[in-house]
Amino acid sequence: MATQAEMVSPNAVSPAAPQSNRVPSSPKVAINQEPVISAKELDVKIAQLNEAMVSSNQAIVFSKDSATGKDVVRVSNKSTGELIRQMPSVEALKATQSIDQMMGLIFNHSS
Repeated sequence: MATQAEMVSPNAVSPAAPQSNRVPSSPKVAINQEPVISAKELDVKIAQLNEAMVSSNQAIVFSKDSATGKDVVRVSNKSTGELIRQMPSVEALKATQSIDQMMGLIFNHSS
């Protein structure tokens, strides 16, 4: 009588043999870093937007957050000055600043 090892065909693939599953390479994506609109054109568009907001008693203010360098858009009630919406929110800006500070600490300690 043949043993179990003798009964297995030499060409049989063992189910426990590791198989190589290669991850396909990702395609290269070209990103145009040039601004789509000039600074002068942007100023004109902002002025047009502010004019359109006059009828709805709202004002839009574009600025840059000094701590993070992120662009900030604020929509406010023109007559009361009440802030209606800010993008990104104050919380998001604080989180970004905290992450930037933590990254600075991590990289400063590892050098």
